[in-house]
Amino acid sequence: MNGLAKGLESIHIDADNQEGTLPGLETAFQGLLEIVQYPITHREKFTRLNIEPPKGVLLYGPPGVGKTHLVRELCKKVSAHLTVIQGPEILGPYLGESEKQLREKFVEAQKMGEKDNKASVLFIDEIDSIAVNRQQGGEQGARLVAQLLTLMDGLENRGRLVVVGATNRPNALDPALRRPGRFDREISIDVPDQEAREKILRHCTKKMPLDGSVDFHILAESTNGYVGADIASLCAEAAVRAVDTRRPVAMGDFADAMGRMVASTKRGLHIDVARTQWEDVGGLGQIKEKLQQAVQWPLERASTMRRLGISPPRGVLLYGPPGCSKTTLVKVIATQTRASFFSLSGASVFSPYVGDSEKAVREIFRKARASAPAVLFFDEIESMVGRRTAESTGDSVQERVLSTMLNEMDGVDGMQDGVLVIGATNRIDMVDAALLRPGRFDRVVYVPPPDELARREILGIRARRMSLAEDIDMDVLAQWTEGFSGADLANLAREAAMLALRRDIESSTV
Repeated sequence: MNGLAKGLESIHIDADNQEGTLPGLETAFQGLLEIVQYPITHREKFTRLNIEPPKGVLLYGPPGVGKTHLVRELCKKVSAHLTVIQGPEILGPYLGESEKQLREKFVEAQKMGEKDNKASVLFIDEIDSIAVNRQQGGEQGARLVAQLLTLMDGLENRGRLVVVGATNRPNALDPALRRPGRFDREISIDVPDQEAREKILRHCTKKMPLDGSVDFHILAESTNGYVGADIASLCAEAAVRAVDTRRPVAMGDFADAMGRMVASTKRGLHIDVARTQWEDVGGLGQIKEKLQQAVQWPLERASTMRRLGISPPRGVLLYGPPGCSKTTLVKVIATQTRASFFSLSGASVFSPYVGDSEKAVREIFRKARASAPAVLFFDEIESMVGRRTAESTGDSVQERVLSTMLNEMDGVDGMQDGVLVIGATNRIDMVDAALLRPGRFDRVVYVPPPDELARREILGIRARRMSLAEDIDMDVLAQWTEGFSGADLANLAREAAMLALRRDIESSTV
């Protein structure tokens, strides 16, 4: 086995060298290399050990993470023959035409593998378009799946020909494909983490003239949720901004480019929060401190908490009267932690079609996990997951949405560190008790109406951009506005400014 060990070691060394062309994809490259190259370079050892080489491998992950790029670079690295099937291109209008084209592609790839002592890779991109679950794909889809199964079962050049499929919807594939003997191995390519994003940024900008202000560490920290294609687009956008001035690309160009684009994983449900600071929220000193401990510390000091064996909270529920800055506090949290901010309301969840509401909840959790660190905000949460009663049957949309949310927060589908769920409500009595236990909403924080000192602070914040008369006394206004919420005080300042504007207009027309 020493020869095999040396061979494996040499291949691992080659995989490590791929950082230059495949930044962030080194692990996936090594997994794919083992399947494509080992049966060729160590054929006699496979025979002696009575090991059957794998037939296929399925690559799955979000769009833009580099699945197609990975396969092409691998074939260049090992000098393998590459035959590509773009899923939709083999679909024909006539009966049997699609199956014929699929058979021809397999024959072409097999002949390539017979030419010399090199591997042959048959790459099926967007495989979900031709191998969808037969219960949902109709008659033509069922025929294509059956043909693909037959072709993979009848592979004669096992060890020389490897079928590689790529998809961003692995659960849409027919289950018969995802078993040993067909797609023997599945390789997940996730959204790059901060370290991988920094590698990708350096790779995409290695030929760009860069200003000394460019800090790759800060850029990698600010681009959570960006896949490889997003980062390449970001670098191109930043370079375009510097073209006209004929100067090196600066940090400000990257900041402007980030303001113009949204990461692929965040589109649809992502909310771009304003750069709100803790100082922009008046009063609520103790509430701010509790939220910093419950939210900022787990996201900003995750490594320290892991070292101390402290589990971060899964969720925080804010409750209190309307207009008391619950939503504003959440936006501050998202800004301060540089986290992705996702928001979901009852209006965007409920659908007349069975299953759509639960799907929307699962989708936003999936996107939050892919964009970690992320803050997942459910405003007016009682409208989505009301309290169950003894008469509940489990058939209502609210109860199905509640069940989905409970499963997601429990981590059944891989809830990970860096995703924090925050709910806001002014009717905590309407929230189901199952959500309020530790492990789901670990912290329940009451956000009270502002007291006199807080009202004074809020009025000062609202009026700091206004031109005020000398007779305005904020302390007196704070006393007069007892019972006002933060939203009421903001409206008071706005109405006072409108009255002043109206008076100014009337005086100028006299």
